[in-house]
Amino acid sequence: MELAKYILITFLTILLYGCQTKSDVAEETSTRYPILFNMVHHNPGEPRFNTKYTEPAYIMELGYNGQVPKFEIQCAVTYDGYEDNLVTDNTPEKMWIERKAADIRIMLENAKRAGMPMYPFMDVCVVPHSVMEKYGDEMKKNGHLSIQKAKTKEILKAQIAEIFAKFPELGGLTIRFGETYLHDTPFHVGDRPVRSPEDHVTILNLLREEVCVKRNKKLFYRTWDWGKIKRKFHLDPEIYLQITNAIAPHENLYFSVKHVHGDFLRGLPFNKTLGIGKHQQIVEVSMNQAGMYGRNAHPYYIGQGIIEGWPEMEQKKGLRDLYGDLQVKGVWTWTWGDGWFGPYFGNEFWMDLNEYVIRQYTLNPQITEEELFNEYATNTLKMSSENITKLRELCLLSVDAVFKGQATALQHMAPWWIRDHFFSAQDMSIYVKKGLAEKVLAEKKENLLTWYKMEEIAQSISLPNKDDEEFLKVSTTYGRIKYELIELIFRTQIMFAQMELEGKAFDRQEAKNILETYSNKWEEWMMLKKENSCCPTLYVDYESDHCQGNEPFNVSIKKLESLLKANKN
Repeated sequence: MELAKYILITFLTILLYGCQTKSDVAEETSTRYPILFNMVHHNPGEPRFNTKYTEPAYIMELGYNGQVPKFEIQCAVTYDGYEDNLVTDNTPEKMWIERKAADIRIMLENAKRAGMPMYPFMDVCVVPHSVMEKYGDEMKKNGHLSIQKAKTKEILKAQIAEIFAKFPELGGLTIRFGETYLHDTPFHVGDRPVRSPEDHVTILNLLREEVCVKRNKKLFYRTWDWGKIKRKFHLDPEIYLQITNAIAPHENLYFSVKHVHGDFLRGLPFNKTLGIGKHQQIVEVSMNQAGMYGRNAHPYYIGQGIIEGWPEMEQKKGLRDLYGDLQVKGVWTWTWGDGWFGPYFGNEFWMDLNEYVIRQYTLNPQITEEELFNEYATNTLKMSSENITKLRELCLLSVDAVFKGQATALQHMAPWWIRDHFFSAQDMSIYVKKGLAEKVLAEKKENLLTWYKMEEIAQSISLPNKDDEEFLKVSTTYGRIKYELIELIFRTQIMFAQMELEGKAFDRQEAKNILETYSNKWEEWMMLKKENSCCPTLYVDYESDHCQGNEPFNVSIKKLESLLKANKN
């Protein structure tokens, strides 16, 4: 059935576009996906990113028709329209809220001058401490905020009313669920008010009425679920349909779904809830892929994998397969963020390339991924055909060089051990238990050969923009050293697992080799950073935040050093 559907769409496409020029196709197909949004997701609790992608005028020039700013608009509300002086006048709490509103006003004025509609990324049911202190008990069920409580509904309606009264130029709202971040909101508290399909239906009906119907604004409702919910909205087609079928469609209502069947990770299928149901959808694509793969600090090309499907997929599927699913109305890209910390860098070369290919595919879905890549290299980077061929080879090698460098094709591996800029001491006993240890280590050695090839290619590439050329070369060397260090982490953690599970004797020579090489590679990495101002910030092995509870990898280094001292003979 799927094959027949694909053949029919292809046949109709040939009839429609076969006689048109590429520019004609671009103009015609831009209406296939009428929505193209962008967001910079500032790291929670950290300074905001300084990037051209936060500038409404800049992304308007690129072809975006909506921006999803992360400026906590839910915290610009005093609730005076609901109850006068609920947040007490002339207090630090109210002053902070009023300053937040003034800050948002400046950003919205900037967007208005550019003609860019704004759809703020917001956590609902995040309220000032004083509101929670007075009404929290009336908003909770079984100790948690609940949308089923009448007071929660009242407060949420008041929040929406004040947001649109203060900022009437907003195009609508983007509703975030899952984790609730309070890192940048010192006077606010809250939690998700939704913990079941029934809760989703209740809040969706409320939001649909308040945003779409009453105020004729757009509502983008993210399906991302979090926590101990077994059957998640964003993963389970049955649950997705159970929730969405209970909501009447509206021209202003959209469901936002990540392109991956899970978080932005490799080794997972394409999202099974995309292209189903009766409601409009948009697809979320992160340039940083959950902060898992270097965050564009080094080569990692995502254009081909996201559009056509990744090499490891059993059923290869990507954005291109959604063309015939008319529920899908566009793409929402994330530039910067999508994580917690670094690496940080001042040249957006790799991000710009990935962003261009995903954006231009959305605007021109009839053009192949390779054509889009070549267009960017030719028209934006002004590269010669010889250098374009080299850049293409480097980028395609990076697809597996990154993934197989920190995971494995032999066995599913818990991915979060290397999130953001952290090296953690991942438990690798699974490879020993399954008899895969030597094969995994051989895979890592072989993968380094790919990095050496990429570095050789990078050194041979010439770009008209010499700053970009320097960054391309330095960042590829940066990536090579990073994955040499990761290979040493695999060797160390597998050694410990073999000693514990198999009773294998401590290999003194291997330990010495690891420690010496690890020290040398860090020295090389730090020298690269000191000698090249464009070099991204380095990873750290002394902390491991958000890494599945793993200890930092320097704990393993200290353990190796102790074992060497204890086994001098």
